[in-house]
Amino acid sequence: MEKGVTPPRPDSRRVANLRTAAILASIAVVFFGGIVAAQYTGGTTVGIAVLGFAIIGFLAVAIGRSVRK
Repeated sequence: MEKGVTPPRPDSRRVANLRTAAILASIAVVFFGGIVAAQYTGGTTVGIAVLGFAIIGFLAVAIGRSVRK
Protein backbone atom coordinates (compact mmCIF):
# COMPACT_ATOMS: atom_id res chain seq x y z
CA MET A 1 0.00 0.00 0.00
CA GLU A 2 1.21 3.50 -0.77
CA LYS A 3 2.39 5.68 2.01
CA GLY A 4 -0.19 8.20 3.21
CA VAL A 5 -3.18 6.40 1.65
CA THR A 6 -5.68 5.11 4.16
CA PRO A 7 -7.94 2.21 3.22
CA PRO A 8 -11.71 2.68 3.56
CA ARG A 9 -13.04 2.00 7.02
CA PRO A 10 -14.76 -1.38 7.37
CA ASP A 11 -17.67 0.30 9.15
CA SER A 12 -18.46 2.57 6.19
CA ARG A 13 -18.25 -0.37 3.78
CA ARG A 14 -20.59 -2.41 5.97
CA VAL A 15 -23.10 0.45 6.18
CA ALA A 16 -23.01 0.85 2.39
CA ASN A 17 -23.55 -2.89 1.91
CA LEU A 18 -26.47 -2.93 4.34
CA ARG A 19 -28.03 0.08 2.60
CA THR A 20 -27.74 -1.65 -0.78
CA ALA A 21 -29.23 -4.85 0.63
CA ALA A 22 -32.16 -2.93 2.12
CA ILE A 23 -32.86 -1.20 -1.20
CA LEU A 24 -32.75 -4.47 -3.14
CA ALA A 25 -34.97 -6.21 -0.57
CA SER A 26 -37.52 -3.39 -0.71
CA ILE A 27 -37.61 -3.62 -4.51
CA ALA A 28 -38.26 -7.36 -4.29
CA VAL A 29 -41.02 -6.84 -1.68
CA VAL A 30 -42.77 -4.19 -3.78
CA PHE A 31 -42.63 -6.32 -6.93
CA PHE A 32 -43.92 -9.35 -5.05
CA GLY A 33 -46.70 -7.22 -3.55
CA GLY A 34 -47.67 -6.05 -7.03
CA ILE A 35 -47.90 -9.62 -8.28
CA VAL A 36 -50.00 -10.68 -5.28
CA ALA A 37 -52.29 -7.65 -5.70
CA ALA A 38 -52.74 -8.42 -9.39
CA GLN A 39 -53.68 -12.02 -8.58
CA TYR A 40 -56.24 -10.98 -5.95
CA THR A 41 -57.89 -8.34 -8.11
CA GLY A 42 -57.81 -10.43 -11.26
CA GLY A 43 -56.59 -7.55 -13.40
CA THR A 44 -53.20 -6.95 -14.89
CA THR A 45 -53.47 -3.17 -14.62
CA VAL A 46 -53.06 -3.29 -10.83
CA GLY A 47 -49.78 -5.17 -11.12
CA ILE A 48 -48.49 -2.84 -13.82
CA ALA A 49 -49.55 0.21 -11.78
CA VAL A 50 -47.77 -1.04 -8.66
CA LEU A 51 -44.61 -1.77 -10.63
CA GLY A 52 -44.78 1.63 -12.32
CA PHE A 53 -45.17 3.46 -9.02
CA ALA A 54 -42.37 1.38 -7.53
CA ILE A 55 -40.00 2.26 -10.36
CA ILE A 56 -40.88 5.96 -10.16
CA GLY A 57 -40.53 5.91 -6.37
CA PHE A 58 -37.14 4.25 -6.40
CA LEU A 59 -35.90 6.62 -9.11
CA ALA A 60 -37.12 9.59 -7.06
CA VAL A 61 -35.27 8.30 -3.99
CA ALA A 62 -32.08 7.69 -5.99
CA ILE A 63 -32.20 11.14 -7.58
CA GLY A 64 -33.03 12.75 -4.24
CA ARG A 65 -30.06 11.07 -2.58
CA SER A 66 -27.66 12.23 -5.29
CA VAL A 67 -28.97 15.81 -5.20
CA ARG A 68 -28.73 15.97 -1.41
CA LYS A 69 -25.01 15.08 -1.37
